[in-house]
Parts: sequence; C-alpha cells; structure tokens
Amino acid sequence: MVLMPKAKLGTKSQRRSGSSATSKSTVRRAVAGTATVNKSAARRPPQSLALTVGKTSQALPVLHGTLSVIISARNEEETLLRLLKQVARLKPTEIIVVLNGCRDSSFERARLSRQAIVVHCPDSAGHDVGRAIGAKLSRGDILLFLDGDMVIPAPQLASFAAAVDSGVDVALNDLDSLLPPFGFSDDVIRSKLFLNFVLGRSDLGVSSMTAVPHALSRHALESIGYRELMVPPKAQAISILNKLRVEKTRLVNVIKHNRLRPANTGVGNPVEQLIVGDHAEALLTVLSQRVTSNFLHAESLQEQRRQLALWRNGL
Repeated sequence: MVLMPKAKLGTKSQRRSGSSATSKSTVRRAVAGTATVNKSAARRPPQSLALTVGKTSQALPVLHGTLSVIISARNEEETLLRLLKQVARLKPTEIIVVLNGCRDSSFERARLSRQAIVVHCPDSAGHDVGRAIGAKLSRGDILLFLDGDMVIPAPQLASFAAAVDSGVDVALNDLDSLLPPFGFSDDVIRSKLFLNFVLGRSDLGVSSMTAVPHALSRHALESIGYRELMVPPKAQAISILNKLRVEKTRLVNVIKHNRLRPANTGVGNPVEQLIVGDHAEALLTVLSQRVTSNFLHAESLQEQRRQLALWRNGL
C-alpha cells in the first residue's frame, strides 16, 4: 500500500467497492500494510455552509466540530470527482480517499481534488479495510464514511455530520422504509434485523454500519477501535455494548445507486457471504459478553423471540 503525496493540480475537471473473492483473513490483514502520507491538507475552522442549486442557496448545518470525510473506492472514475465536489461543499478539515485495487483513472481523478489525501492500495484490500485505514489516519471530531460509487448531495451528507456534532456517537442510514416484506427479505436483511434485535435495539431495524453514509464521533472511534471497523456489524455491536449513542439519522437511498458487480449480484454472492459472516462474528462478540449483558438472559431472549414472532406474523 502506498500513500501518495497530493499534487497541485488545476481545477479542471462504493455502496460497497466490489469485494474480490479474497479470503476474509487475507482482506483483514491488509490493514497492517505500510504507507506514506501527504499531510499538507490544512485544518480548517468550523464555518457556515451553503449549497447553491441553480439560483437558490440551501443552507447546510453549522458544525462546531471538525469533519473528516473518508471515501473508499475501487474503479470509480465516473463518479469519484463528482462525489468529491459534493464533499468539498461541507468544508471538511480533511478528505481521505482510499483506493482499493483500482485499474482505471480513479487515482488521477482523486488527485484533482486539492484537499484530498489519496491512499493507494495497488491490490484490493476491501472497502471495510479501506474505512479502517482512513479512520486511523483521520484527525477530525466527526468521521463521515462514504463509498466512491455514489454521488450523494451535500445536504444529505451534512445530516450525518450534524447528528454526530449534536451528540450522536454513531449516525446510521435509515433504510427501513425500503424493506421488502419479511418473507422476501434476503439473508443480509435478516442478519441485520436479528443482530439489532439481539442487542436490544430493534428500533434500529436494518440500520447498519455496513451501509453508507454513516458517521462516527471521535469518542466512538476510540471506544470501538479503528481495527474493528474492518467488521462493521462487530463495530456496531461493540458500540451498543459500550452504551454509545447509536441512532438512525435519515434515509439516503443507496440501494438504487449501488453499483452492480459480479461480486455483489446473485444469490449467495461473495459480498452477501462476507456480510453474513461478519454478522456471525458480531453475534459471537455479543455472546462473549452474555454474563454482563442484560438482554442475553434466558427470560429476556424468550420475550424477544415472542415479540419477533408477533412482528413477523403481522407482516
């Protein structure tokens, strides 16, 4: 992995970043690679933000804390620069772009951003590993995580940063309204529902750190640990077990923008298997704390099963 210094270029102008079929253990270990970083991106003070759309100006929330935006990307030359332009409107302290095994012009596009710190991994490390790398390099009070294949308007992104700025530790994308009936749900949806239910947070529905956008406070990162971000459901479980403030923020429909690849299409595809496996790892973390976790007592679990049956039968 090589972290490239940013060039002074002119102003001309991954829902998931397509995991390869590499084994999870290989992907996880990639975070230990070496890197060199350009740290010239200047720290900027909080300021009032506005997004100009046509002839109108839509005010964005004023952030009191500093903002780090972390973008994981793999072969996103068509969308990356447009996303970076939306991110720049948030006036972040820093933008960290982690490129995973790119074979297109994503590197050149990322370098067109004067502010971007570009982390170049010649071989794909996986998007979750990319987020962990970006989090370790970050300096901001607020960490906003994005994928390079989705161009999300600045006002929607600002909602997640503002939620953390107001005291939320983990701000999640609220995708519940997009859910199919339970009988038509896939294994990924059911895994998300079950993990949140076991954690006593059925109110979160399918909201998960596996989906972008999501944002963390610096306190949350220190409590969870940047390495745990390589397994998002496990990081979410740790945040709830550690009694951090975890909340749904707003709906950003990333499903329609998610770039389809061979690795994330079809029943039992590699991405689906990875996510389900990550949830199994998260459940193991929960079970390991069964002695001190109130919601893991037998009576509590029986009541949760009863409520789940009522909810499922009512669909």
